[in-house]
Amino acid sequence: MDFEFRKDTLTDTYRVIISMEQTALGSWIQGTLGTDKATIALIQAEIDLLKVRKKQEYRLVGDEMTLTLTQEDACACTNSELMDFGDVLEDDMNLYDAETMAVCGLEDFEIILQAWLEFI
Repeated sequence: MDFEFRKDTLTDTYRVIISMEQTALGSWIQGTLGTDKATIALIQAEIDLLKVRKKQEYRLVGDEMTLTLTQEDACACTNSELMDFGDVLEDDMNLYDAETMAVCGLEDFEIILQAWLEFI
């Protein structure tokens, strides 16, 4: 997975530049996680538990997005993606998938999380 981090020194904000199919993951890191080092440490501890198979799943629900970790994968998705709209939405009204949900391997997620921590 290719990614890059940038800091805007004028506004003191951070940006994640990531491949289009991982847009939701970049949005989660940038918007939900931000520079919260305590949450990063918590997530890293949960990843350790998942890797040694002491846990099946970990879920962190934010205001707009949810991170779900399993022993194999990491998934960042908008909370609206978790709702079942049934047939309420027309086909042309569906959100662009990459902006609402992204999945990657747990190892790849751990790499980007560690890189983000070092960057901030």
